[in-house]
Amino acid sequence: LIRPDDFPNRVRIASLWSAGDVQQGRGMGKTALFQFFKQRINSDWGLTQFNGQFSAAVVYASFPNSVDRRWMEQLAWAALFDICRNGVLDASLGALRLEHLTTEQADAVVRANGGENYGNLLDEAILADCQVAVSDLNADVERTLLQERVERGPAKALASGTFENYLRNLRRDGNLEPYYVPRDTKGLDYSRQLLFNDIVRYLRAAGYAGGYLFIDDIENLTDQMPRRHRNEFAKEFGLCMVRPGYANTEYKFFSSVLSTHQQSAMALAQAWNEAGLSAFARLDPNAPTSVELPLPTQDQARAIVITHLDYYRINQDENGTSAPFTADGMQVLVARSQHPRNLLANAARVVLRAADTGVKSIDANTVREAIDDAGPLPMTDFATGIDEAL
Repeated sequence: LIRPDDFPNRVRIASLWSAGDVQQGRGMGKTALFQFFKQRINSDWGLTQFNGQFSAAVVYASFPNSVDRRWMEQLAWAALFDICRNGVLDASLGALRLEHLTTEQADAVVRANGGENYGNLLDEAILADCQVAVSDLNADVERTLLQERVERGPAKALASGTFENYLRNLRRDGNLEPYYVPRDTKGLDYSRQLLFNDIVRYLRAAGYAGGYLFIDDIENLTDQMPRRHRNEFAKEFGLCMVRPGYANTEYKFFSSVLSTHQQSAMALAQAWNEAGLSAFARLDPNAPTSVELPLPTQDQARAIVITHLDYYRINQDENGTSAPFTADGMQVLVARSQHPRNLLANAARVVLRAADTGVKSIDANTVREAIDDAGPLPMTDFATGIDEAL
């Protein structure tokens, strides 16, 4: 799906799956995989991932709660929220400012205070010290964006580094979250235009060849939709991602990857087919545009637990080992469940039990007793349990 060696021909729509219903499909690692690739690409805007050939960015949209109206607009607003947080706006502004500086100015700014720091391009004090008129520089960048057909309001905000404030001013409450507030929907009126036209043109002007739109927990968008609204959403999604009408589709800029599971996909499948999206990506875990996360093997489950243990260890000499679990204790732990969420919940129960009872070496009996006797434990307690035990 990433296609580092054939980026222009990457798929336009793809799916990341976990088998099972809503409950079984959760905790399989879809979000973790999304975050891994987001960090991997955005850490240097694709320099490493794409061998220095071009720049790319990942935008991550998620929905902590179910959405009950204006689905495509809320998806776009969630993406805009991430864009304000992931650093791509600053990186783009720095690149655009650099283009409008003379060679001497650019060298003076980047090397101000010693070393080489391109972050200086965003520091108005350093720019002024280097005899760069910030207002003129912003005006030059704004003219470039207007030539690229970015609308005047967003162009001015993007050129001056105030795009987040621009979004906040579209809301009476001045917030970026939650995405939908009754009677405060002006931001949603503009969200699709801003994301799929203005931001796409801005990133292209800054030198990005394209990007990925990771859409996590699509069921929070689709599960409450009446049938006719699913049809509307599928058509609007197609219009924004693959049909003519937006700069995003004109330039084939964003590829979208949706995380889902079979139950949610079945609810959306008919509308997806009627909108003609199956021609681009079938809602099927066996489709060539799909990746399905399998349950880890016992060896992989053991590696997951050891990785978490290593992160919290005080004694770094034990890195890579199962300590404080004995070999038979680890074997019982991974045999109980390889589902990542259940696996780590069980590990937390066991480690907390060992910490509470002063057990230094967690054997098979300790594991069995802790899992059988303990009640449900929130995943957020895992780190605390590991830290206490080690």
